[in-house]
Amino acid sequence: MATTKTTTISEIGGILIVDFTADASVEAHVTGNASGTLYLVEIDNTANASDTVYLRIKDAQSAGAAGTLVPTWMFKAPPAAKACYSFPEGQPYGTGLTMWCTSNNAEENTSTPSSAVIVKLIAS
Repeated sequence: MATTKTTTISEIGGILIVDFTADASVEAHVTGNASGTLYLVEIDNTANASDTVYLRIKDAQSAGAAGTLVPTWMFKAPPAAKACYSFPEGQPYGTGLTMWCTSNNAEENTSTPSSAVIVKLIAS
């Protein structure tokens, strides 16, 4: 597993999740098996000069294969750039967050980006 989970200052969320190699492989329950709130999503797509990537996050503590899941949220990062999405009031989730990243925006797509994508989440 290529993700890390770190405790942060509780005033800004409490949990920092970093996936250094986000791809179409599903990372199950990266926040743990509990409810919480998502405050920030950062997608570093600078390694992909021509691929737009799509981070998919599902409110689910367990997961199947990427092609079988419908995401709760989907975020886009353009080629050779970073994208950041913030939710000052937060986005509540009920059972934990599962995530994966593809290079196509079709709902149940399984195409992996050609180079590494780094994803950071701040949640509670």
